[in-house]
Amino acid sequence: MHTPFFPAFRSRLAALGRHTKPLRQATLAQLQEHLRDFLPAALLASEDEGPNSRNRLFSLRLTFECFLWQMLTPRTACREVVRQVQALCTLAGRGTIGKGDSAYIQARQRLPKERLEKALTATAQAADRRAGPGGQLQGRPVKVVDGSTTQLADTKKNQKSYPQPSTQKRGCGFPVMKLVVLMSLTSGAILNVLTGNLHDHDLRLLRALWDQLKSGDILLGDRA
Repeated sequence: MHTPFFPAFRSRLAALGRHTKPLRQATLAQLQEHLRDFLPAALLASEDEGPNSRNRLFSLRLTFECFLWQMLTPRTACREVVRQVQALCTLAGRGTIGKGDSAYIQARQRLPKERLEKALTATAQAADRRAGPGGQLQGRPVKVVDGSTTQLADTKKNQKSYPQPSTQKRGCGFPVMKLVVLMSLTSGAILNVLTGNLHDHDLRLLRALWDQLKSGDILLGDRA
């Protein structure tokens, strides 16, 4: 099969990977600067009441930024996150804060899923605007779908929802979560993610993403 347009995708997608390295090497303060143009202030503002409404050091936005920085620097302890926040407070002239990580851990557990989903959408839209129309095919947006899996902590709750492969002996494997991701070919940004277990076929999960597709979109995926 002759696909003359696809080779142009290769160089474009390969270039996207270069942008992750500077972020992995960034301090928390530098990461905040990167996010300023991608996440509107209102998107991660404090709630009017209920959880995330109190005036805390670890506000909703700061907690989100800390958690993202921690994920970009794998195997980073929560205490190191707190040290980054201490540096921020010193730069801002806000005095010193304790070195304990309990407040950050509790704040991370309060992160609302709905806000994180909105943040994902906002960053994807901002990335597409910056990237321009380069990932389109004859003027039509191209969206890519692909599936993958990841291992979870070996807990009873996870084993019940995300059973391990039947070929593994009980107690000798880990729960496995399936992921189906919808991406923009224009920027490489993730548009949406759906999760399931090993018994959920990729196409079944894809059906739940159909509302993310618009008239004129081209969907690119493998045979699965």
